Amino acid sequence: MTLSASPRHVVAVTALGTQVHVEVAGENADGVADDLLHAWSRCDARQVEDVQGHRVRVLVDDDPAAVEDAAARGAIAGASGSVVGEQVALAVTLQAMEANEGDLLMLRAAAVADPETGRCVVLVGPAGSGRSTAARTLARHFGYVTDDTVAFTATLDLLPYPKPLVADDDPAQGVQSPDDLGLRQAPGDLRPAAVLLLEHHAEGFVPPVLTPLPTAEAIAHLSGNASYLRSLDEPLHRLAALVEEVGGVHRVDYREADDLVAVTQQLLNHPQSRDTEVDSEPEPTVVELLGPETTDGGERVRRLDFVDFHVSDGIGSVMLGETVVALSFLATRIVTLLGEESASLDRLAEALLVEFGEPESGDARSLVQTHVDDLVEVGVLTRV
Repeated sequence: MTLSASPRHVVAVTALGTQVHVEVAGENADGVADDLLHAWSRCDARQVEDVQGHRVRVLVDDDPAAVEDAAARGAIAGASGSVVGEQVALAVTLQAMEANEGDLLMLRAAAVADPETGRCVVLVGPAGSGRSTAARTLARHFGYVTDDTVAFTATLDLLPYPKPLVADDDPAQGVQSPDDLGLRQAPGDLRPAAVLLLEHHAEGFVPPVLTPLPTAEAIAHLSGNASYLRSLDEPLHRLAALVEEVGGVHRVDYREADDLVAVTQQLLNHPQSRDTEVDSEPEPTVVELLGPETTDGGERVRRLDFVDFHVSDGIGSVMLGETVVALSFLATRIVTLLGEESASLDRLAEALLVEFGEPESGDARSLVQTHVDDLVEVGVLTRV
């Protein structure tokens, strides 16, 4: 639906590699269109004649009735650009994310880059973790990539999204251009060098401390900050490839955003390395270890349908619908041993005894029973 109010302008911006058209109408449209062209200048903002493809509809007018009517029809509406600016930024982002569903790995994250090399530090964290504040602070020292959504191609190239930001000192101004905030320009070619999970502490002295996360834990955290993850082919493997690319995800405990400057410089100068190697050989299944089952071993179980299953360093992650479940070592082995077949609990216990010998406490059959019950409860396995 096209807004009928006049004058009317169309501003095209590039977000996550996708062109989004912002249609601005209303009595204040002239000034707002100029503001958009300035605020989104780093996203190749330009005025065009027609609305095509992905679009955001905006009405800016002093008439409350016109604003109310436009809002009722699904447009972003308000009296001034400062009122609607943040909503426009969110709507553009959502349009770009929807356009790239099933193609790009997209994280709710910020990123800054080495202005010379394009190597990036990605900052992941939920609301309240200080992600946007950290992006603004760091981008005065490093290239500003984005404060909102980080997107990776299948080859882990990182797409710049230098959208306008909300200024800390005066949020009432609405969004501002990265240029007006004094943020440095990032180069065109970007690659991830590090991923930091932000853990912000509001009180007390907290020197920035980096803590490496196991791959399965890192995948669980990243999946919780991902958009349209289920739409990707092998989504957990896409996340694992990112973790491997950057040498592992690190949690950083910190208080002040300024404290992250030295940490970021260190990571860009000396990328983290992993002490462990990613498993490359497939683990054997029950049938491969013991051959076909020839007797009735009692209760049988099998896997449910997964979106994806990934194992690193013996620890597995399973994606069930939109949920990612991190497994223990023994639970991972049980799921792996089952493969695509069903097996009895006795058979699973026998296979584990072949691999690992007698447990230090209890017996193999009881351990299998306990873990199978847990896996059935969370929906990884089902009884047959």
